[in-house]
This record gives sequence, C-alpha cells and structure tokens, in this order.
Amino acid sequence: MNQSRLRKLIVGAAAGAFIALGTTTVAADVIELKGMTPWTKDYASSEPFFMFQQMIEERLAGKLKLTYLGGPEVVPAFEQFEALRNGVADVILGAAAYYTAQVPEASAMLLARKSPQAQRESGYYDLMRKIHRDKGGVIYLSNLTGVPNVGFRLYVNKKIEEPDLSGLKIRVSPVYVPLVNGLGGTPVNMPTTEIYTAIERGVVDGFGSTYVGIMDFALHEVTKYVVNVPFYSKDNALLMNAEVWDGLPDDIRAELEQIARDVEDEMTKFVEKKVADEDKLLKDAGLEFIEFNEAQTETYLDAAYEKRWEDLREKSPEHADELQKLGG
Repeated sequence: MNQSRLRKLIVGAAAGAFIALGTTTVAADVIELKGMTPWTKDYASSEPFFMFQQMIEERLAGKLKLTYLGGPEVVPAFEQFEALRNGVADVILGAAAYYTAQVPEASAMLLARKSPQAQRESGYYDLMRKIHRDKGGVIYLSNLTGVPNVGFRLYVNKKIEEPDLSGLKIRVSPVYVPLVNGLGGTPVNMPTTEIYTAIERGVVDGFGSTYVGIMDFALHEVTKYVVNVPFYSKDNALLMNAEVWDGLPDDIRAELEQIARDVEDEMTKFVEKKVADEDKLLKDAGLEFIEFNEAQTETYLDAAYEKRWEDLREKSPEHADELQKLGG
C-alpha cells in the first residue's frame, strides 16, 4: 500500500489526537476501516456485517476499528462495489446480484449447495477468492450463506398441486426469473415495496422473496400459501478493498482471516434459528405450506438451477464448471 493510502487508514495525524465518530472516539494509532451494507442497518440480511464489526471490536481493540458508514442511503446498493474498489469504503457486505457486472462468477454463490465450511475444504473458497481479486480488485473474506439452499422461496395466493406456474403472474427480482420461466409462470419485475399492493389488488398471483423476512413488509397479511421448496443460497459475502488488505500488518490480517471463518460459523447458527422461527411465525399467521414429493421437488429445483448454470457458463467458460464441481 502506498504511504498516502496508509495515512488515510490511520486515524489522527498526531500522537494523542482523537477523532469524534458520533458518540465514540478513536485513538490516533488505531487503523480505521469504513464499511457499508446494501440494505438498511435494521434489515435481517445486514446482520453478518455487524457480527464482523463486533468480533473486530472484541479481538482487535486498540489496533483496528470498523466504522459503519451506512446502507443504501449513503451509496446505492448497485454502486457499493465500485465504492469499495475506489476506496470510498474499505469493507462492504456484498450481495452478488449487485456486482455480477464486475465479477460474473459471484453469482455462483447462489448456486453452491455446500456449506461455507465445506466450501473452504473443497477449494471453492480459494477459487472465489482468486477470481474476486483478479477480476474485481477486492478480497473475498467470508461467504455468509449460513445454511445452503434456503435462500429464497415462492409465495402464492392460488394453490398449486405440482411444480407448474402456468397462468400465474409471479413478482420476481432478476435472481429467480429462470425458476418462474422454467415452471411456465409469467415473471413480473417490481420492487419489494410494491409487492403488498400488487398482491392485494391481484396484479400478481404470488411473489418470490428471501426465505425469511416477508413479515418485515407485512406480506403475510395478503398471502395464503408458502411453496415450501427453498432454493438457492444467500449470495452475500464480506469483501475488502485489496489495497487496504495488502497494507494491513500481518498480525491483523491473520486475525481477520480467523474472524472471517468465525462469522461464517455464527451465520450458520443465526440462519438455522431464523429459518425455524420464520416457519413458525408464518404457520401461526395462518399460511398453508405446499409440499412436493421427491420427483416434483427435483423438477422444481432443476428449473431453478440448470438455466442459471448455463448462463454462468456463457459468461465464465473458464470457471463455471470448476465452481459447480467444487461448490456442489
């Protein structure tokens, strides 16, 4: 790291100086990193960033501090990856869907069926780390899936007996368009904030969403059925500016590597509990769970995964097959 960049990371120019940060102060010789999330602070998917921040505070006090700059109100989600590369932020909680233009292979996080811990053993983690540095100029620190294959679900207001969405209009984000198309449905792209009214007025017959969190938007009030076949993994990762990473002292980098592993473990526990809690909340709210048999489930999941792997092979012929092999 060049000296000017290092100076930007050292808080304070003179010994004994302090810089006010809200209600906190940072000593002059403490390295300060600035971080952002693609969602607001109170949104459940932002939680791993604050786990990371808390572990840094506990283990690297007096050496390193991670200051939260904010979420999309500070820098729009789709622009945060560039903000990381350009040094506006030093660390971000990255959602792959927001930066596949720069690193197409990041979408493989959605499709990996192995746990983050197993990914480190298989070589998948090392490959993703290399790709992120080579193509994105960032360091891939943690995969924050938590539990694989429980990233998303579909929710509908017309009961289906098999994996067939023919005649149904389903609100989508780009993430699960292949699933809806593959099952014969009509995808309708709209922001999460518009789903409630669209469902209430019959503009759409259902929607895709993250496995947990539909109650955050009160969508359970206008929803009858949960298609209880979760698909994809969460595509979130902790990313750090490569120049910043390279300039950190060896002992701090070593500790951050361990913290990155520990955040993955904590996220596994966090997601397991959230998944169990979410199912209970939805059942208590009166939603009916639609279950498929083994063959129907396979048909459903094939529609979700096969087209997306085909798309990734077109965008990354040099890495897609290896990512699929190592990620499961």
